[in-house]
Amino acid sequence: MLRELVAETGAGAWAAGSLLFFLAVWVGIAVWTLRARAEEMEARARLALEGEGTGRSEAPPRGATEA
Repeated sequence: MLRELVAETGAGAWAAGSLLFFLAVWVGIAVWTLRARAEEMEARARLALEGEGTGRSEAPPRGATEA
C-alpha cells in the first residue's frame, strides 16, 4: 500500500530531491568552512562578545549585588 502511494504521488522523487538538496548545502558549508582563514574565523567568534552598537544599556551580571 505504501509503495502504491509513493508511486502515485511521486513522493520518491521528492525524497531523493530533498536528500540531494541537503547534501549540496552540507557540502557547500563544509567547503566554505574549510577554506576560511583562521583570522577571519577568530574575528567572527569574537563578534558576540564585542557588543558594539547594540543600543541597550549593559545589565549587571547575574547574581551581582550592588554595594
